[in-house]
Amino acid sequence: MKKVLLLMSVVGMMVSCSQDITDMNVDPKRPTTTKAEFLFTNAEKKLVDQMVSTSVNNNVFRLFAQQWTETTYPDESQYNITNRKIPDTHFLVLYRDVLADFHDSRVMIAATTTATPADEAIKQNKLALIDILEAYAYSVLVDTFGNVPYSQAIDIQKYPLPAYDDAKTIYQDLIKRLSASAAVLKANSTVANFGSADIIYSGNAASNAKWAKFANSLIIRMAVNMSDVDPAYATTQVQAALASGALTSNADNTKLTYLTTSGNQNPLYADLVTSQRFDFIPAEPFVSAMDAVVPGGDPRMPKYFTNLTAPAPVIPAGRTFTGGTYGSANVYTAYSQITSTLNNPVFPGTIFDFAELNFLLAEAAEKSLIPGGSAQAKVYYEAGIKASMADWGVTSTTAIDAYIASPKVDYNNPLSGATWKEKIGNQAWFALYNRGYEAWTSYRRLDFPVLKAPQAAINKLIFTVPVRYTYPGVEASINKTNYTKASADIGGDLLNTKLFWDKF
Repeated sequence: MKKVLLLMSVVGMMVSCSQDITDMNVDPKRPTTTKAEFLFTNAEKKLVDQMVSTSVNNNVFRLFAQQWTETTYPDESQYNITNRKIPDTHFLVLYRDVLADFHDSRVMIAATTTATPADEAIKQNKLALIDILEAYAYSVLVDTFGNVPYSQAIDIQKYPLPAYDDAKTIYQDLIKRLSASAAVLKANSTVANFGSADIIYSGNAASNAKWAKFANSLIIRMAVNMSDVDPAYATTQVQAALASGALTSNADNTKLTYLTTSGNQNPLYADLVTSQRFDFIPAEPFVSAMDAVVPGGDPRMPKYFTNLTAPAPVIPAGRTFTGGTYGSANVYTAYSQITSTLNNPVFPGTIFDFAELNFLLAEAAEKSLIPGGSAQAKVYYEAGIKASMADWGVTSTTAIDAYIASPKVDYNNPLSGATWKEKIGNQAWFALYNRGYEAWTSYRRLDFPVLKAPQAAINKLIFTVPVRYTYPGVEASINKTNYTKASADIGGDLLNTKLFWDKF
């Protein structure tokens, strides 16, 4: 027994003497190295989280689109976005938590050596996915702020105070990158990319086609956005992206399905359920518009809203639901509620869907970016409605067909809108429910539906619905020279300063 104890003691001394004393300063719970796949997954999740959250500390897109309104604290519905530093958070999350991680993942992957042509193809696919999601993140930054740091962004050692690039120039470079990445994925279609580290499309070989479709669909969104300022360029890009292949059904929707485990749940679950704050209800402009389309209301309304039974809200005559007063404090139980579907922790977070693509293409047809004119626009318009219905679980083809044929929906009926912009704008607004950023962008581009600033905002001299975020306050203090130039270049750092593509 003594010999055994002596042996253990000697071995212990040998182990301890072989360790560098500096190891004592290393926290094993805070690793200094990581894998490219981990960074990619983290950036993917942070990106979707930021876009789908409804926390007023993160984004207020559903409020700006007047699909939702607030109860106790209506500041954000009155367009006060500085008290909670909402622009700062949006800017910080996308640059620090998303783009920085994508950048570091790219650097690590690019530095790896490959042994076979298949390994090299997988490597190129991974880099293409990073490029596509970087392009998406930068497009969101441009469509939120206008000119933003791009060519000097992320490299903090070389550019601690990055300059702001021209928004249109950024757009054109992003489209170029997206087109190239889609081509890579199509060429390498038989091998995987990130595998299980890709939590949007699962990362297998079959996912390459879906990622390429997303890239082309994003090109179409951006080209349609800028079609009023550069129609020739937009035409070329829309047609090339369509030829390359965009989303073809709801099965291609770009979405992240969350998990039940804490930290991996849809942010809406925290905002609407675990917070127990009851801060949000449907907004009356949105609810009343959907209720007025057909008798009994739009078939999606029971999928979007619900009514409490005790206490039950007072529903106006001839209505099925009632929304809260936009821009004012509201009693939570006095109005219809947000559907419990969104309370599910695993409810997917969507950043692009087939319905949105169809409405974009309907607009493209009306603008002659693609052939077919109004007749083709009608086809895409109806396809967008059907895609939205299906995605929200409306299964009755009879009800859907009756809805599309009704006077206030029928594309050829003046009652559905005096202009094509009104027709498409209103139906896109309905279809983009719970996708506040996209609904707000559609409104800014088409100027429909007609949204008005609430009286409380007007009292503060904010007379219109904001068309951009103001730049983060920290940029004005830390990166003042570049901030000042960017503000002057876009026409002023104001909520009502239009983006470069928002011509009308």
